[in-house]
Amino acid sequence: MKQVSLFSQVAAISIGVFLFLAVLLGVSHAADIAYKFEIVDMPLHIMFLGEPRDDIVRLTDIDNKGRMAGNDFAGDGFFVGVKHKAHEIRCPSDQTDNDSTTASAINNAGQVVGSCTDGGFIRDRNRKITILNFPRADGTVALGINDLGHVVGQYWGNLFGQGLQRFHGFVWKNGEYTTIDAPFSEAMHTTLSGINNAGQIIGTYLHHRPGTDINEYDSEVAFVYDNGSLTELDFPGAQTFPMDINNLGQIVGSTYSDAGKLQFFLLDDGTYFRITGLPENVVDAAGSWGLNDKSHIAGTYIQRVPCDTCGFVGEPGFKSILHSFVAKPTKASKKQLVN
Repeated sequence: MKQVSLFSQVAAISIGVFLFLAVLLGVSHAADIAYKFEIVDMPLHIMFLGEPRDDIVRLTDIDNKGRMAGNDFAGDGFFVGVKHKAHEIRCPSDQTDNDSTTASAINNAGQVVGSCTDGGFIRDRNRKITILNFPRADGTVALGINDLGHVVGQYWGNLFGQGLQRFHGFVWKNGEYTTIDAPFSEAMHTTLSGINNAGQIIGTYLHHRPGTDINEYDSEVAFVYDNGSLTELDFPGAQTFPMDINNLGQIVGSTYSDAGKLQFFLLDDGTYFRITGLPENVVDAAGSWGLNDKSHIAGTYIQRVPCDTCGFVGEPGFKSILHSFVAKPTKASKKQLVN
């Protein structure tokens, strides 16, 4: 299979070809956007290390038909049909409790991508699994897929560099692998996590702290890659963590308020909207969320809930509650979006 490093092909071209904008993609969020969150806790009864365990499907993505992908706490992946029936996904080598097949994303053709002991994988709607391994890499993970079957993810290995330079982003298209890394001297550890039908890709890289060891970095930078241009994603005033991109170019992600509180955003046509409708006490996204072309979101969150006796020696304290959900913009909110 052909291995092509996109940026090595253009090394002689000015870095200005790759537009790494100092200007923010969205200067500020124009308004909050209201979503209605519906809890969708699909119970699982599994065996783990010889013991029965109860869990829920922890959702990671949703397609336009309402089919979803998700996992349990042990990293076992599931395809979820429109009637919310979960079907476990297993790679060929996933045979014991020490193995896992993790589902990352689903496209509108019902294909699921993820990672397992064998490498990255694609599962088609007939449940056939194709393993993806970047040539000569020590490891490969598949994180996103579009409706054309193009896959993005990350691969690594000592052969490809030292320290965090060992980690690289890739696109798999028509059976060929293409390396896509952030093209800056201080960039390392590129990860590509989502791709849409237009070929727009979301990802992150680590910014190396100048003058320090190769493994040290001072920030994680989010970006959109679009036909050779790299544009920074930067929710106003806070670090940005993109989760998914849909075919409208909308991006869902997380960030933090000035007070350090976790919050979530929808980026639509250059404008950041802060998502409202979640319970006030959500403290963790519990994994990546998915976004379909109807602007519906699927994912999981953790609430920190006060209780009378769950603290130290039966004193008042807090407990963590996990919920999966599907969220849809309210009718009023739909008018805010450019569709």
